[in-house]
Amino acid sequence: MERISWVLAFRLAWIPIPLFGYGVFDSALSDKSETVQVTIAIGLWVLWSLVLLISLVPSVSLLTLYRVIVPISVVVAIWGSLEAQMATASIFLIFCSTVCSSISLLPSIGYWHINGSSYGDEIRLPLRPPAPLLLGPIPLAWLVLASTIIFPIVFLASERYVSGLITLMVGSGLSYFSYQSLSALSNRWLVFVPAGVVLHDNMILSDPFLVRKSMIKQMGPAFTSTTSTDLTMSSVGMCLEVELHEEVELALQVNPLSLPEVTKVHSFFICPSLLSKTLREASERSIPTL
Repeated sequence: MERISWVLAFRLAWIPIPLFGYGVFDSALSDKSETVQVTIAIGLWVLWSLVLLISLVPSVSLLTLYRVIVPISVVVAIWGSLEAQMATASIFLIFCSTVCSSISLLPSIGYWHINGSSYGDEIRLPLRPPAPLLLGPIPLAWLVLASTIIFPIVFLASERYVSGLITLMVGSGLSYFSYQSLSALSNRWLVFVPAGVVLHDNMILSDPFLVRKSMIKQMGPAFTSTTSTDLTMSSVGMCLEVELHEEVELALQVNPLSLPEVTKVHSFFICPSLLSKTLREASERSIPTL
């Protein structure tokens, strides 16, 4: 219910954005050419409609696109407000776009989207992103994608064709790799299935790792340092420790260009974004929890 509430809150904050933005952008674009005005207006309507549609259709394939586009609204709202110098409408516009951007990055929203593509009796729990990626690579990848969406269109509409083509060609190449990298983060899950749990993380595993219920000794918060294998990729936040009755083989592949490294594990750490939900789901599926 909590996750659905966040989705509804997002829609309520996103729907009135055109109402507040109409006057702001009309004033901000008043000194621009007609071509630029029409191009930006159409672009804003397309992005707004696309996000609204994605917020109605939960799908893991749309999660990355959703989280790329929504924060752009904050940048555009701030730019429009500075250009228009309209106090009241600008405040509401920036407020709504900021609220939407914050909600779009919540684990609950990720949970809603990735389970929209789940199969049968399975529940997918998103994993926390690696901390080193949060300090630079993820914001940089978003900046590349946002710049590629905004600048080529604006340059071409302003008849600055050389700048537009250069940013389009360079940005398209960089955006492909940036989008693939962000999509990989959106596809890191802990999956509860009837047979047990599956760790689905192509950033550290060569193949999904199935642990059957009968093999799980206990699952609980990792309060102390142990010899468990760390599969969190240095994620920030409380982790879970999964203890097994016996050792199993696990194929690790951090470097996609190298061969998988097969190792034996007796217990391992994972870092789900929704810790309480993970433990509750494990308990409901008769998996021993701490």
